[in-house]
Amino acid sequence: MWKNFLRERLSWILFVLLWLSVIDALLLLEYDIEVSSTSFWYLNLLTLCMLILFLLWRGVKERRFIKRLSLMLQNDAYDLQEMHSYVRTKADEDMLSLLQRIDRVYRRQTHALHVQQREQQEYITTWVHEIKTPLTAMKLLINARRTELYKWPWLKDIEDEWMKIDGLVDQNLYAARLRHLEKDYQVHAVSLSELVFPNVAYFSKWCIEKRLHIDEKNLDTVVHTDPKWMQFVVRQVLSNAIKYSPLEGKLSFFSEETPKYVKLFIVDQGEGIPPQDLPHVFEKGFTGNVGRKSKGATGLGLYFSKKITDALGHRIEVHSLLHEGTTVILTFYKPNSFDNLSKNVRLQAEIVICFKRIFPCYKVR
Repeated sequence: MWKNFLRERLSWILFVLLWLSVIDALLLLEYDIEVSSTSFWYLNLLTLCMLILFLLWRGVKERRFIKRLSLMLQNDAYDLQEMHSYVRTKADEDMLSLLQRIDRVYRRQTHALHVQQREQQEYITTWVHEIKTPLTAMKLLINARRTELYKWPWLKDIEDEWMKIDGLVDQNLYAARLRHLEKDYQVHAVSLSELVFPNVAYFSKWCIEKRLHIDEKNLDTVVHTDPKWMQFVVRQVLSNAIKYSPLEGKLSFFSEETPKYVKLFIVDQGEGIPPQDLPHVFEKGFTGNVGRKSKGATGLGLYFSKKITDALGHRIEVHSLLHEGTTVILTFYKPNSFDNLSKNVRLQAEIVICFKRIFPCYKVR
C-alpha cells in the first residue's frame, strides 16, 4: 500500500525537493546572505522531516478511509452514503461521488441481468413442462402400436429417438431446478433398489436390444437421500453404462456397507475411459475421446450428477481402465449421533426464537 501511495505522490515529493534545491542554490549563491553550514543542513533536514511526517499523516488517513470502504463493500447490503461521515477532504468526496455513480450503474446492470436470467429460466422451465405432454402422448401411441411392429418397422426408430429426446428434456428440467436444489429436496430412508430398478425399467428396451445381462446384489440396503434427485443421478450413470456397453455385455449393481457409509457400485464392461480423460469427467461439457465417437454425447450427465451429489452430501467417483470397463461409485454417508444432536439443537433454537417473538418477556433458563 505504501509503495503505491508514494508512487502516486511522486509529483509532490519531486516538487518539494526541487523547491528545496532552489532555496539551497539561492543561499549558496547569494553573497549578501550569510548562513552557517549547521543552519544550512538544519534547514534541509527540517524540511525533509516535515515532508516525511506529512506523507505519513496523509497515508494513514487515506489508508483508514480505504479500509473502511473495503470493509463496507464486503457486505452485499452496503450503502456508500454511510461513508460520507468519514470524508474529510474534497478529493475524498469526489472519489466517493465517483464510486456512487459507478455503483448505481453496476446495480442497474446487475438487476437487468438477473431479470433477464430469471425470464430465461422461467421460459426454459415452462417449455420443458409443456413439451412433456406431447412426449407422453407420443409414448402412449408407440405403446399402442407395439404389437404391430412388423407392419411399421420404423416405429422402433421413432421410439429410440423419443428416448433420446426425453432424456435431454429431463436433463434440462433438472438443470433448471438445480439452482434451487437447497429448497427442493427431502431426505428420507430409501433402499438402493428404489434408485436402481425404476431406471433399469426405463432403459429396459435398450437393454433388451443390446442383450445385456443385469446382475444385482445387496440392493435392499437402506440409505438416506432424496430419491427424486438420486434417481436422476443413477439414470445419467446408467445411460452412459448402457450406451458404451458391448452387445451381450453385463451390467452389475451391488453395494458395500460399513458403519460410516454405504457404497453403490455400477459396473459396465464397456471400452472404458482413457487415463488422461479421467480427471475431467465431471467437467461441464467434457466428452473425451470416447464421447467424440458418439454423436449424442453432451458431457452434461456426470457434471449434473457431481453437482447433485455434492449438494446432497454424497460422493460420486469414477474408476476405469481402457478396454476393461468403468465403475461408478456412489457413496451415501450414514447420519450419526452428532447430526441428530445438531438437528435437535437447531430445533430448540428455532423454538426459542419463536417464543421470544411471541412473548418478548420470555427468557431462556
